[in-house]
This record gives sequence, structure tokens and C-alpha cells, in this order.
Amino acid sequence: MRRPSVKTLTLLPLYIGAAALLMGMGSTGGRDVSNPVRDFQATLVDRDGTKVEVTRINIGGDVQLEGDMGRGNLRIAFDNIQTVEFGTDSHDYSRATVHLKTGEAVSLRVRNSLTINGHTSVGVYQIRARDLQSIAFKS
Repeated sequence: MRRPSVKTLTLLPLYIGAAALLMGMGSTGGRDVSNPVRDFQATLVDRDGTKVEVTRINIGGDVQLEGDMGRGNLRIAFDNIQTVEFGTDSHDYSRATVHLKTGEAVSLRVRNSLTINGHTSVGVYQIRARDLQSIAFKS
């Protein structure tokens, strides 16, 4: 049986790393949460009543709220949302009442683990849906 050369052993980590990147294992798996495509501003209120003013609000880099409506899934662009009120639904889900700029209200079921991101004057802010009371978008 042949023994691998020093050159082969030296380059092996490089080959493994390149293969991982080419197969998608090196990607971050999501969008840029620090710089979403549009800069929406909002006031977030947590379950304790703490208000936090944020810019560049996003959910996983997206500027839309996604949740279950009946047996389907609905995505609502931040452009169309005035406020969102969160209530407890179950251990895994929250009920989100979305008040649209048109005056309509839509009820969605969102995962408690849904993470909302935004920038404050002192740093990046993150909060889970289960810990939110409301989001009020600034026009």
C-alpha cells in the first residue's frame, strides 16, 4: 500500500474546504440581517413594556412578515404594515394581528422563535416573537 506524499497531505485541507464551499456548506444560509434591502424604522415594545426604537428592521434579512393563515402561508411586506400586535397562541407559536395601512387587520400564526432584528443608536437589537408585545412602523 502506498503512503500519501507530504504534498498531498498538505493540500488535503484546502481540497476539503474548497469542496465544502462549492457544495454550499460555506454559505451563511441567510440574508444580511445588518443591512436589509430597505431601511424601515419601527418602535418595538416587549412583553415588559420596554420600548426600543430601531432602524433597518428585518426578519432574517427580509422586510416582510411571514406566517400561517389557516392552512396556507401569507407574506406581508413591511410597506403595507402599520402595526403588529403579538399574543400567545401556544408553546411554539404566537398570534400576530397585523394592522395594515389600508385599515384592514389580518391574523397570522408565527413561530415563537421568529427573530426580529434592528439597529439602535447603541448597537444591534434582536428579539424573538414570543417576547414581543407590538411593532409600530413609522411612515
